[in-house]
Amino acid sequence: MDLHGPLAVSPLKLDTTSGIGLRLFQRITAEVVSVTGKTVLLTLEGHSVVAQLTSTNQATNLLSQRTAQFIVTKISDKAITLKLIRHDPLQPSKAGSPLPGPELAVRLLEQNNIPVTDKNLIVAHSVLNRQLPLTPGLLNELLNALSAYGPWGKSQADLAAALKHAGLPVTAQSLALADHQAAQIGEALGQVIAQLQTARENLPPELLKKIYENVQMLEELVLDAGEDPVHLAKGIKTAIDILGRSLESVLLEQAQNPENISAERALLSLVKLQQELVQAGETGLAGHVKKFLGDLSHHQFFNVKPEPDLGLDNWSEIGFRLRGERFSAARLRIRREPPSNPTEIDPAYTRLLLQVDIGEDEIVELDLTMAGKQIRMQVTAPDSAWCQQAEKELPSFEKALLKLGYNPKETQISLSDPQLFEALRLAPSGAPLMTVNIEV
Repeated sequence: MDLHGPLAVSPLKLDTTSGIGLRLFQRITAEVVSVTGKTVLLTLEGHSVVAQLTSTNQATNLLSQRTAQFIVTKISDKAITLKLIRHDPLQPSKAGSPLPGPELAVRLLEQNNIPVTDKNLIVAHSVLNRQLPLTPGLLNELLNALSAYGPWGKSQADLAAALKHAGLPVTAQSLALADHQAAQIGEALGQVIAQLQTARENLPPELLKKIYENVQMLEELVLDAGEDPVHLAKGIKTAIDILGRSLESVLLEQAQNPENISAERALLSLVKLQQELVQAGETGLAGHVKKFLGDLSHHQFFNVKPEPDLGLDNWSEIGFRLRGERFSAARLRIRREPPSNPTEIDPAYTRLLLQVDIGEDEIVELDLTMAGKQIRMQVTAPDSAWCQQAEKELPSFEKALLKLGYNPKETQISLSDPQLFEALRLAPSGAPLMTVNIEV
């Protein structure tokens, strides 16, 4: 199909400034307005589009459809070439397996001499939705991890493909960790502190002492929004040092540097406390500590180091609990550009995203993009009052940035609802990818 336009009636040259914004290999859906002979009138994103068909069979197919799906195969100054996607439902075979049909997953499995089974098809769909190459090696890797995970279905297969796409390890353990429904760290921190403070006073003195020490350590991670910037910065650093490092990292450091006992004050201390609570019969308190450690591990799992070869946007995320007029949750994300040393963050070339929950389903977000000591700043708030407050604070904030050696170049304040950070984006689920059977 040659797409000339957007047009009202007659074909025109393609307007490259059109709001349609098509790109190569894009999958689009258009409304079929009318079909006359070999000419079809479509509506695409509010634009009327005239297309010329190459056969009456194609016109017959479109007559019975209110909408049709196409793939953009070619874009030039004069026209766009589309391929019509025909969805032929798969019919089960006598043995219960899908018959090879127009579905892309089936064709690729057959080309790779992979049996077309239900499980292979589920994983193949997930892999293709992530635009990963469907190879026997990748399919076996994901299937082995899913089999070791336990009972699994489409959601677990989508998760496995998403982990692979993100450059994360795909094992039964990583799937369980990623599939864990974790609370935000700010909320989880408040919950575990509150639960430990309810410990019975008749517990053994040594155990009570360890509970008190851990509560004190956890409370130090609660940042006071009213503190002066120096103390607040010190508190953020302490929270990052403890909450930003996985237990495995702490254990590795302790094994490599036995003389360094600082790790005792971090997550390892909580693990030991959990074990002692179980031994003392305090399974309820032990469960709350275990849940907090599990929530923390879930978030730490996604703090991957940059993988420039994968072309990924790599973020490290740390959750906080803020103390002000009331307690609030906050989240800080740091994006690492692919530097010469991938283990370090270059403060001159990075991006910071800070979100603070100011109310139920209300978030204020500060977005700082740093490039060569120049900073672009974007503040997003859910109502005009917070936007006005941000404008009021801007002069002092810009002054502080200048003092640190940064030059604010652009500042924007917008009124909208920021979206919560997502650790992992799953590919949208929809109809199975189909091969192209008709070119129009």
